[in-house]
Amino acid sequence: MPEQPDPFELFGLEPSTPPAAPQPPTPAEPSSSAAEAQSSLDTPADAPASPAPTGGDDGEYVAIKGGGGGRGGRWALLLGVPLLVVALVIAVAGFWVKGKIDPGSPGEEVAFTITKGATTSQIATSLAEKKIVSSATVFEWYVKWKGGDPFQAGDYEGLRVNSSMGDVVDILKAGPPPPKTVSFLVREGLWVSEFKKIALEKFPTMTPAALDAALANTHPSLQPAGSTNIEGFLFPATYEIAQQDIGNAQKLIDQMVAAFDRVSQSEGLPDATAKLKGVAGTKSISPYEALIVASLVESEAKVDEDRPKIARVIYNRLARGETLGIDASVLYALQKRKTNLTDSDLKTDSPYNTRLKKGLPPAPINSPGQKSINAALNPAPGDWLFYVLTDKDGHHYFTNSQSDFNRAVADAKARGVF
Repeated sequence: MPEQPDPFELFGLEPSTPPAAPQPPTPAEPSSSAAEAQSSLDTPADAPASPAPTGGDDGEYVAIKGGGGGRGGRWALLLGVPLLVVALVIAVAGFWVKGKIDPGSPGEEVAFTITKGATTSQIATSLAEKKIVSSATVFEWYVKWKGGDPFQAGDYEGLRVNSSMGDVVDILKAGPPPPKTVSFLVREGLWVSEFKKIALEKFPTMTPAALDAALANTHPSLQPAGSTNIEGFLFPATYEIAQQDIGNAQKLIDQMVAAFDRVSQSEGLPDATAKLKGVAGTKSISPYEALIVASLVESEAKVDEDRPKIARVIYNRLARGETLGIDASVLYALQKRKTNLTDSDLKTDSPYNTRLKKGLPPAPINSPGQKSINAALNPAPGDWLFYVLTDKDGHHYFTNSQSDFNRAVADAKARGVF
């Protein structure tokens, strides 16, 4: 039977020294000199000396190189080699993955956008293409391990070249910051013509034609059928215009009308007819007419406590069929802002001239705020028919007497109120 190959020889490893063969016993002990001479003749110079017996047993003793183990030790060493290799591979792989997860030394900030409907795999690829993460595959695996997806679509800030994947996941989990906006203030009481001027100044990329088209093509729910007059529906407020919408006239108008709808609903303007039943005698007040009253209140009131009182004066005069005599409506007819009206101004032939025409003007004369809408829907109780400015803080004096009104006017003029 052929001998089995030594595995250590196969891998080029040094084998252990084989044990020495037992020496045959000598028949007789020669003399010392003869024995030495024979030994020098029979034994090679470099042959190892046989160990001397240590005691009373007849067996022979041989030295084992390395202190024992034999072929079993060789096999244990042979099996340890691949285990060591596997351990080294795992260590190297772990070091590589760690370097991919956190490469260290983040670089400059990079703009990054997640498109709507993007998958985690697509996001990982985009991050790797922008060098925000070092490996799309490792990042995708990292997200599955750590969690956090799906990520919200939008524009992200704070992501840098060579970012750690933990930092990237934290930023994406937080979601995109609110879009950068431009603030746009629309004050109470503006005419549409005035609004157009400030809008075009604020947004140079907006064209007059586009703004006119947006105003004409927008029809709020309370606007009378067939009307293109949007006066009164552009709710006064501070608007935050998204960067991508700057210059978009239709989106601006839609945003303002939506704000009006929210406020009018909360105040109950669509239910104005029921809320104001009997407030103007036998005259029924429609929601649109209540908005007209709110615009008149906005133009006349200087302090909040006067708003519901001025609304009551308007309804009392409507009930009596008298002219309202509100100079702000004459200014609207003239489309001029001025302090004093001339006799010629007061004789202007216009349905908005409430000095000459009875009843309400045909449309709102400005954009009333929420407080004026509330006052128009909730007039204060009273029989007043007149009011006059009584101090420079904007308070009015209310009366139901023409003579008392005339006296109050003379007193205010004497005190320099106007």
